[in-house]
Parts: sequence; structure tokens; C-alpha cells
Amino acid sequence: GDHRDLHSFPTRRCSDLLRPGERVLVHGALGGLASAFPGVARTLGAARVTGTARRSSLAAARAADLPYDEVIASEDLLTAAGGRRFDVVIDPVGGQVRTDSLQVMAPLGRMLLVGNASGDWQHTVATNDLWFRSLAIAGFSSGYYFPAHPGQAQPAARGAINAISQGLVDIRTQVFPLAEAAEAHRRLVAGLVAGRILLAP
Repeated sequence: GDHRDLHSFPTRRCSDLLRPGERVLVHGALGGLASAFPGVARTLGAARVTGTARRSSLAAARAADLPYDEVIASEDLLTAAGGRRFDVVIDPVGGQVRTDSLQVMAPLGRMLLVGNASGDWQHTVATNDLWFRSLAIAGFSSGYYFPAHPGQAQPAARGAINAISQGLVDIRTQVFPLAEAAEAHRRLVAGLVAGRILLAP
């Protein structure tokens, strides 16, 4: 394809980020944003989609009705990948997971940064490693981008609706009364939620 795709993929169509037959790694497999990526990757022709979750959340992530081929512990990424390389990495986690991801990316691999759930705001990437290994990293913040570029929201929504219509997105919801917000939060932090939580009055 056009070599410019590597430099412009954050603001282009998802299909420019992922090509049919490629392998995808999604961190934070149960996360609100991350859990949408395997379904979208399937509709775009991904050959294999691997998710990661913390060891404490691994059972819930594996039990979730999401179209991952496998879910592995993020703490064991380097060994659990077993020598496999990924063309696209979706990272809403950051920190050490981001550093480890660079070691399992294929040449010309692309990493999309979509969050920092680790809370590691001091994390850095050695840019010479990107150059030497022919990798690309870009950031994308939907909460800031779409309000500033509303015309781009409609194509993104179409992709999500397409994945949902094919049954590729887990939309199970657990409803908690607002008075039990603390318990809902505890379950989220403990990684015990397979699906979404809705607080109702």
C-alpha cells in the first residue's frame, strides 16, 4: 500500500489501520473501549485477535462473549505470545504493557494508543527502537477528537453498528441501583465484570 498510511493512520478510516489477514493484539480485553475492538477487527478481516487482561481478570475475560481467539495475561505477554508477532496493537493500558508490546510487534506493525489505564504518566518509548524495528505508534482520543471533528463520528458509528449487527460485540449489561455504586465500582476494580455496568436511580 501507500507508504503514507503509516504516518496518517490515526485520522484515517479503521480499514487503513488494519488490513485483511493481519494479527491484532488488544490490551485490557474487558475494558469499555477495548472490548469493541475485536468485533470491529473481525469485520475488517483480521486473521487472529488476541486479548490481554490482568491475571486477576483473566477468567472473566475468557468467559466474556467477545470474539477473541485467545485471552492471555498481560503480565506474561512476552512468554505467552510464544514467538508470535502482531501487526496491530490496541493499547488503552500503557506503562509496562506498552513497553512489552513493542517486543511482540511485527515489522511495519502499528500501535494505537487509546488510553492510560495503568496511570503511568511518566512512561516513555525509545524512539530509536521504533526506527530500528520499523514500527509506528499513534495516539487517538475519541473523547477529544470526535467533538472537534463531528463529521468523523458517523463513519465510526457505522463500523461499530456493523460489528454489533454481526453479534461480534458483547453488550451484556448488569444493572445496579445507584445506592450500590460502591459495590459496582468494587467489581470493576476487581475485574469481576463481564460486560457493562449501568447505575439506575
